[in-house]
Amino acid sequence: MDLNGKSIAIVGLARTGIATANFLAAHGAKVTVYDQKPRAELEHAVAQLADGIDARFETSAPESDAPEGSALDLIVLSPGVDIHNPALEPLRKCGVDIVSELELASRLCTTPIIAITGTNGKTTTTSLIAALLQNAGYDVKVGGNIGVPFVALIDPPPKDYMVLEVSSFQLEGASTFHPFISVILNLTPDHLDRHGSMEHYAALKGRIAANQTENDWMVVNADDPWVKKMAEDQKAEPVWFSTQREILAGAYMEERTACLQRGGAAIPVVELDDLKPALARQMENVLAAIATAYLAGVDPAAMLPTLREFESLPHRLEWVRTLNGVDFINDSKGTNIGAVEKSLKSFDRPVILIIGGKDKGSDFSLLTKAFRRGVKHMVLIGEARQKIQAVLNGSFVYEEADSMDAAVKAAYAAAEPGDVVLLSPACASFDMFRDYADRGDRFRDCVNRL
Repeated sequence: MDLNGKSIAIVGLARTGIATANFLAAHGAKVTVYDQKPRAELEHAVAQLADGIDARFETSAPESDAPEGSALDLIVLSPGVDIHNPALEPLRKCGVDIVSELELASRLCTTPIIAITGTNGKTTTTSLIAALLQNAGYDVKVGGNIGVPFVALIDPPPKDYMVLEVSSFQLEGASTFHPFISVILNLTPDHLDRHGSMEHYAALKGRIAANQTENDWMVVNADDPWVKKMAEDQKAEPVWFSTQREILAGAYMEERTACLQRGGAAIPVVELDDLKPALARQMENVLAAIATAYLAGVDPAAMLPTLREFESLPHRLEWVRTLNGVDFINDSKGTNIGAVEKSLKSFDRPVILIIGGKDKGSDFSLLTKAFRRGVKHMVLIGEARQKIQAVLNGSFVYEEADSMDAAVKAAYAAAEPGDVVLLSPACASFDMFRDYADRGDRFRDCVNRL
């Protein structure tokens, strides 16, 4: 793909948009960046743009009848920009190619790609796969929806593998994206405010494997009905993982041992007790990583040191403190109902749950079974608390809090020795916090001040 002299528009001046614009400009493209926010809110972003990049503000897309719009060769969307934005339709009708940054980078990438998607656990699994490969001596780069945007990793490319976390927003604008190994962890309702339905959401996630061939691999969750359906009729050979049953070709739990099996006897890889506590609560992610690393060439015996030492990432079932017999767990990254279900399943003790935030179109009634199984008290926060309260309908003990400090104090007051206070919000954070990390940091600070 020759970029020199091409006229390319970037829509969205966030982290990915900046990286894309700078990469394209460095390769000789004429780049214009568009963002619907006013310039005053974007000065920090503008300062990171390379010389020669034109930035337009308070507009969500180029105008098709303007000189710079009609002459465009390509439009690249940042993940936060909906590909169905009506402002893009005139340009689409003019035949302008509109793609995501993921699609652009994949057209330029010469290294085999390992791509991980799913509703929950993507970042942990991506990071663990990368660690297993790196510690086995492979030259890899890791990024995508986490850390460094894909486009910023390809010049120069790694020798062996590109390991990418991939979101539904990125896949929305992908048409030729082709990983060597695709990984689909799970699928539960999320981002339905943008995608509209589970069927559409699943179809977007399924694009991760759409261009794979018989020479590729697809690592898939045997315990998830949506994922099992997505694996049907794909050309890539499926390799399964399961926490519930033995897998003849893939990874599974044999009592408290993670095992691999592929056409022969089971190979024990790691004991549950050898893992750090937070990672031991995420065995789906561990099994997916083990299966993927094995397909990529890592000897199972070489995986054990990495698995033993791997620290689960912040804000993902992160232990914060034990105070008077009460454990405080930060799961601020639990931004959808599926994440909360998985988090609650990992505890066999009573839970005081802090839940709520900015609603993403979720059906909170899907959580009532999980609430009955282990939640003895709830503290509701954020804009979604009235919607959650309506679902609870007086069947559960709950109270409301207007701040994280008040929520933590209320949860601790309701707890007894042996209980767990769990922040797992099932919502976005933008009503009260900068992002999920800010929310988790505030929870941690409030807990440590008790």
